[in-house]
Order: sequence, then structure tokens, then C-alpha cells
Amino acid sequence: MPRMKKQCKQGPRTLTAEKNDNFPLLATALLLLVIGALVAASLARNSIYRAHVTLWKDITERSPNKRRAHENYGQALSTAGSVAASEAEARQLYFEALREFQTVISLKDDGSVPLRDLYREIGVVYFRLGLFDDAISSWRTGLRHAPYDPSLLNNLSIALMQKGLIDEAAASAETALRGDPNMPQALNTLGQVYMAKGDFEKASGYFQKALEREPDVPARYWNIALAMEQAKKYDLALWYANKYEAMERNPAGRQRARQFLMHLRQVSGK
Repeated sequence: MPRMKKQCKQGPRTLTAEKNDNFPLLATALLLLVIGALVAASLARNSIYRAHVTLWKDITERSPNKRRAHENYGQALSTAGSVAASEAEARQLYFEALREFQTVISLKDDGSVPLRDLYREIGVVYFRLGLFDDAISSWRTGLRHAPYDPSLLNNLSIALMQKGLIDEAAASAETALRGDPNMPQALNTLGQVYMAKGDFEKASGYFQKALEREPDVPARYWNIALAMEQAKKYDLALWYANKYEAMERNPAGRQRARQFLMHLRQVSGK
């Protein structure tokens, strides 16, 4: 979800809002999804991740006492779960990933797996499972080993928003930015914080800064479009929504953009 530095190769990432016919309410949502570059992964991509699972499973069987092997196997399982064909399959893969990470904890520390990374990855799995309290606990444990790690702080901020703890989320994202002022994920997270607070001008400012650092990420344009719509700056919202539609590869995303554009044209009289 979600990229953040070493977070199960991928971690919670801000993407786009899900389709909602009530467009004026779109921008008030937190716009958080469990990460994945697309809403639905292709079969080819799923096959690649499955191959990684098979590879690392074989390595752990041949090297059962190697912490790094079990960590990589857990990462592969977590990523495969994020593109699984069904929720049941995803949950099975996520719980298998957690077992691998618990194996890492149980093995003698050989220095191959930094604890901040291990608890980052555990938190990612909990987040993907919707277990936000456990994700928060895991990332806070990771922060005890790396108090100013920007990606841990940003992950924590996203989970806190899911719990409705907006002020705490803002503080965590701001701390992440002090560690990495150019971190697009933390800038985007603060944009979401201010969307939740109803300060759409400030939200769009943070989204703009995130866009400046990641101009090739379609979701950055989508978030600005939503903020501009809420601020009643329809011309700007139209521009960013058109840009999003042109860049987005996912058919569902393009369809969502077309519907949003129709809404914007109606409210703006264009």
C-alpha cells in the first residue's frame, strides 16, 4: 500500500480513491489503498511474483538457519499476496509471510537483517491485512531501532490516518519530512492529512510538491484534481484530471477519470 525505502520491496503507498459516484465527497476520503502499482495485477506479473516465492522457498529449505533467506521469502510471499487473485489466497500468503518473519526473529541474529527493516516488513503485511493496530505497533517497534527513518514514519502516518488519528498522522509525516524534505510519499501523506481536515488549498500545495518530485506518477495528478475540485477550482481540476486520464494505464482508472471529468464539466458549465 506504497515508494518507501525497503518496505517489502513495496509498502503502503498512496494511490487513488476508489470509484465513487458522489464526486463532491471523493476528496474528503483519505484516498488510501494497500499498495500495488495497479488496482488489478496482470497474470504475467502474478506469475513473476510466484516464481520469486518458489525461489526463496527453495533457498530456505536448503538454508533453514539463514535469517536473510527467510526475510526474502517473507517479502516474496507478501508481494505475491498483494497481487493474488482472491482475498482468501491473499490472506493465506500474508499469514505465511508473517510466519517467515517470525522465523527470522527466532533465529540467532547474524547481522544480516536490520530490525528496522524486519519490523517495516511485518507492518506492511499487517497493513495489507487491514490490521492497522498491529501495523502501527510493528512500525513503532521499528522506529525504536531507527527513530528517524522517513519511510517508517510515513508508513506510520498512513496507518494512523486509517484509525482517524489525523493530528498524530500529521506529526509523523512532518517528522518524516524533516529527515527527508524531498520525500514524495510524505508530501503526499500530508496532502491527505489536510484533505481530511478540509483545508483543500494546503492539501493541493503538498500534492503539488509531491508531483514536482514524481511527475511520472499518475496518482499525483489525480490527488491534485480531487483537491482542486473541492476548492471549486474547476479549470485546474479539469486540467489535472485530463492529465491523469492520459497517463493512467489501468482501464478502471481511466474510466474513473472519464466519469470525474464529466462531473467537472457539469459543475463548471463547460
